Amino acid sequence: MFWQRFFADAPDARFDWEEVFACGDRAMVRWVYHWSAEGHVRGVDIMRVRDGKVAEKLSYVKG
Repeated sequence: MFWQRFFADAPDARFDWEEVFACGDRAMVRWVYHWSAEGHVRGVDIMRVRDGKVAEKLSYVKG
């Protein structure tokens, strides 16, 4: 419910992928989230995949 409201409040917001990397059961996505022409934040998601599904996801934001 929180995320639905969060994204509904910023209809022009978008995620841009800057880099995607996978090796074995690990994957990494480096991204930028833009919510306005002036506002953005960078982050990275680190994931472990098991049986074709994300089993673990760690997200970090550059603040």
